[in-house]
Amino acid sequence: MKKNRLYLKKNFSRDFEKGLKKLGLNKTKNLFVTSNLESISKIRIKKNDKLKILLEGLKKIMGKNYTIFSPSASLNYCNRNFIFDPKNTPSFQMGPLAEFLRLQKNSCRSMHPFWSVSAIGKNKNYLKDVSKHSYAYGSPWSKMLELNASQLNLGVHPSKAVTLIHHIETVCGVPYRFNKEFKCRVLYKNKVKTEKFYLSVFFKNRNIKKRIKLNEHFFNELKKKKKIKYYKSETGLEMWSFKMRDFFEIAIKHFNQNIFNYLEYRPNLSFQDKL
Repeated sequence: MKKNRLYLKKNFSRDFEKGLKKLGLNKTKNLFVTSNLESISKIRIKKNDKLKILLEGLKKIMGKNYTIFSPSASLNYCNRNFIFDPKNTPSFQMGPLAEFLRLQKNSCRSMHPFWSVSAIGKNKNYLKDVSKHSYAYGSPWSKMLELNASQLNLGVHPSKAVTLIHHIETVCGVPYRFNKEFKCRVLYKNKVKTEKFYLSVFFKNRNIKKRIKLNEHFFNELKKKKKIKYYKSETGLEMWSFKMRDFFEIAIKHFNQNIFNYLEYRPNLSFQDKL
């Protein structure tokens, strides 16, 4: 039984590392990872062991001077009376791998009570000096663009998990969102402070609807230009990778042509005439 478990672990690890190489991530030093690991949930390896294998595989293939970024959002705390503690406030619905990375001993988490990012490795301290706006210039998203980071999606197609799109909406100044201010208590250097933070949100009750196919039109173009890679492991884990900057440039072009291209239809924003 013990030998069988060891075999499963080695095979899972070898298969995952093979996939990372196929995606060209052995040439990547800065990587944002988002995941849904449901497809490998039935593999008879303990959950924590799977997470260790995934994280160690990333470190090994990326090599020296790697930096791995991961989502640590806690949007469930919006409009709630709480103290955001970067070390102890858990992420919400970001998946077990994201939470596993956040909890690493030497991880660094950006200071935003609702949309934070965690990182380990050489450039993790880029997250120490970020915007008070979740998506604006100076946010973790623009920091990763500066680093020419790649994004790795495990088990979830990137069209359904690419938060970078909200950074793009923000810098383009889309008219169907506004910057909402929140006064939040945060724990900083063992002291509780009250500070203002900002989040880009839809106007309420204005029939604003995201595209049913979300970001597929961006990724169809990425695929056409051969700027996204795909691999499916023997264990059934689907993997996609692309340069965040490539996605940014393609999406910006679409927003410049049609600022409502992320929506199913153009909303009626005539109420803004009275603002």
